[in-house]
Amino acid sequence: MKFLIRPAGRGAPQIDPKPILDGWKLLESTAIYRAAGKNPFFGRDARNPSIGQLLLLTKEQLQRRVLGDGDIDLYDGGRTDIRTGQIDRRVLASLEFLAASGLRPTVSSLRGNHSLHTTSGNISEHASGNAVDISKINGIPIIGHQGPGSIADITIRRLLTLQGTMKPHQIISLMNYAGADNTLSLPDHADHIHVGFRPAFDTKAGRILDSVLNPSQWIKLISRIGAIDNPDVLGSRSLGR
Repeated sequence: MKFLIRPAGRGAPQIDPKPILDGWKLLESTAIYRAAGKNPFFGRDARNPSIGQLLLLTKEQLQRRVLGDGDIDLYDGGRTDIRTGQIDRRVLASLEFLAASGLRPTVSSLRGNHSLHTTSGNISEHASGNAVDISKINGIPIIGHQGPGSIADITIRRLLTLQGTMKPHQIISLMNYAGADNTLSLPDHADHIHVGFRPAFDTKAGRILDSVLNPSQWIKLISRIGAIDNPDVLGSRSLGR
């Protein structure tokens, strides 16, 4: 049996998974990123992943977590949207990210209860399941609680820490943030924070739109990682000064 993995993205090649698996095993032997000896993929540890591990869960895993997470307040139609697979995994991961950060979101709109068009006449990101509207955080309404130091401000600043493929395309409220190219202030967003993502999948062509690396770069990356000598990692803390 030959085991290969294919990264997400258009044209991504099949690659040798051994360098990646070797890296995971090396991290398993340390206590740098989590307690040594604990496995996030099996048993009790899988039920309590770190924030970083949450962002790496599959869409199906995130659907189950969001639907069962008491720190995320969902309306009935939103539950149906999630249960039927209509919501982008980045939206689900963002909700779990906020909840795990101590910012419990109340969801007011996902897909089914949002209009096809925005007030400006554009196709809404909600229409493709790539957006969420949040009306409360920790039970505090967004309306009347925007501005510096507010619960909305704290939430948006936390969302702005998301990077790479998890960086939202738009975070809309009544506030703008210097240096943040994905924040937008609109007067009709006094009562909620909109978090939206660009579509990652071309439904007409049936393919993923964007890849982090092109095919030749993936081959070079895996070859380079495979050539690195892994260090011997001590199982106990060093006593050196």
